[in-house]
Amino acid sequence: MAKEEKKDVFNVDEAMDRLDEINEALAEGELSLNESLELYKEGVKLAAECKNNLEGVEKELKILNGEEP
Repeated sequence: MAKEEKKDVFNVDEAMDRLDEINEALAEGELSLNESLELYKEGVKLAAECKNNLEGVEKELKILNGEEP
């Protein structure tokens, strides 16, 4: 059960690695339009999740540093 819980935790490093993979695949230009679109959608979703996660970390750091009440 611990493995399942860990899998639900968002990992920014893994997401960034996947974004790099997506970027490389799209840059190669050898995918079909549908494959490109699906990878693009995945990339947009991952980028948004990374942004949200990093904003949460930034807020937590501000709280810890006494910059926010």
